[in-house]
Amino acid sequence: MQYRLVVLDVDGTLLDPSHQLRPRVANAIQRAQREGLRVTLATGKLLGSVIPHLRRMGVRGPQIVLNGAATVDSETGVPLRYVPLTDADRTAVITAVRRVDPTVLVSHFTLDGILMDEAHPRMDIFAEYGEATPRIVPDLLAGDLPSAAKILLTGDPEQLVAIRLAVTPELGERVSITTTTPDFLEFFDPAANKGQALATLRGQLGLARENIIAMGDGENDLPLLREAGLGIAMGNASPLVKAAADRLAPSNDDDGVAVVLEELLGGVFTTEAS
Repeated sequence: MQYRLVVLDVDGTLLDPSHQLRPRVANAIQRAQREGLRVTLATGKLLGSVIPHLRRMGVRGPQIVLNGAATVDSETGVPLRYVPLTDADRTAVITAVRRVDPTVLVSHFTLDGILMDEAHPRMDIFAEYGEATPRIVPDLLAGDLPSAAKILLTGDPEQLVAIRLAVTPELGERVSITTTTPDFLEFFDPAANKGQALATLRGQLGLARENIIAMGDGENDLPLLREAGLGIAMGNASPLVKAAADRLAPSNDDDGVAVVLEELLGGVFTTEAS
């Protein structure tokens, strides 16, 4: 088999619209591993937030988390690669965002948790996505906080679009700015995207780009799809991702990951867009 590694985004790809791992998808991933395919997740989430899914699927080994800022061994929790924001860039992002819109929820993701310095009406969204409960600290601009893998904003999509337009001239050359879903806007180090994390991982695993399938749905998955030999966009992906993909899969509400793996293992797989 040409393909040896399948890399999967989580929300919008692996999980259904209710953020659940469906049995058909879990079973397809288990079968793929039995037949020699390696599976790795590439997610904006914390590692702890995907551990239950990894256990259910029997997936082990390095996982790309925090939008590529970290690659972490799923069994030991040891980071194999970590590219946090510099303290100066973290401070610049928070300061610029709050100057433009002081009402938006601002969170600071560390390697293993989420920090905020004030309660916010939208805090429940972290539980909705299966993330850890944020810990409230006195000040996100304090100099003694753990390093930030990323700064995440959540708000109405229109609000986040306006913030992005306003801060990009000031921050765009310092940090990477991307959406994961329409209600999340994220800032991280330019070297900390899913594609660069995958490039490092495939080198460590001794794999060629042609050995890799990557599947995703959001803007933050574009570098991931470009780094794979075959980039697959979900049927629910944004138009930008669909345009950049080598082929399309059914949506996450139609078990698209399972469909692709079943085709691949059943010998009816095609790399052409569907």
